[in-house]
Order: sequence, then C-alpha cells, then structure tokens
Amino acid sequence: MQEAASFLLGTHDFSTFRSASAELPKRDPVKSLLRVEVRPVPGFLSEHSKDSHLRFWEMEFTAPSFLYKQVRRMVGVLVSVGQGRLEPRQVQRLLEIRDLMAYPNNTIAPPDGLFLKDVEYCEADLEISETESEWQPN
Repeated sequence: MQEAASFLLGTHDFSTFRSASAELPKRDPVKSLLRVEVRPVPGFLSEHSKDSHLRFWEMEFTAPSFLYKQVRRMVGVLVSVGQGRLEPRQVQRLLEIRDLMAYPNNTIAPPDGLFLKDVEYCEADLEISETESEWQPN
C-alpha cells in the first residue's frame, strides 16, 4: 500500500478519481497531493485485540483541495492493493489514464470511518477588508 500511495503524491490529473455525478459542476481535475500516510493502527475496542483477525489502517491525505469523492476513491484503491485485488502499479496507471470509466468497480470506500481531521488556512486569507466588513444582508 505504501508503494501505491507514493504514486498518488504530487500534482496529477485525478480525473479517474472524481465523482461520476453529472449534477456537479466540472472542476479542474489537476490537484496536488502533498502528503499521503498509510499506517497500521491498533483497534479501539476490546474486541479488536491482538488475537483478532481484524486489521486497522489509518490513511491521511494532505492537499490544498480535493475533487468530490476523490479521497473515498483513493482510499478504495489503496485498500484494494492491501487486499491483493490490485497491484501498486495499477494505481499509477489509473492516474495516467485520466478516465473516470477506468476506475475499478466496487472499490470506492464507503463514507463510514472517513472524516475530516484538520483544515489549515493562510492567515492572509482570513483577513477581512474594509469593503467586505461593510456588507449588509438584503
């Protein structure tokens, strides 16, 4: 999974990893993934003891922005690599193809367990100018 995750790092056209929804406005599919971390973690309940067959993984992605469902799709292919259903090089190939229809069936991660951990802003982006502070609602 580490090898597969390394292919996602950097600036790529993530068209293969975008949502299939036609309702959404088309956004620029070129995104920069600054950091990907994939690591095993212990379970959080007593049933998740060392003797359990369950394995837990934590995946962290850092980027200025993401496409709709991009993270779920990246998690899905990384899990598929971990399960042996995909080879790490196939992740690289998915990036190169840049075609939503090339995304493997039944590999999108469900939303359960995925959450937004942190949002970072540049201080200058949070400053309000005088004209913005005078705005009044209708």
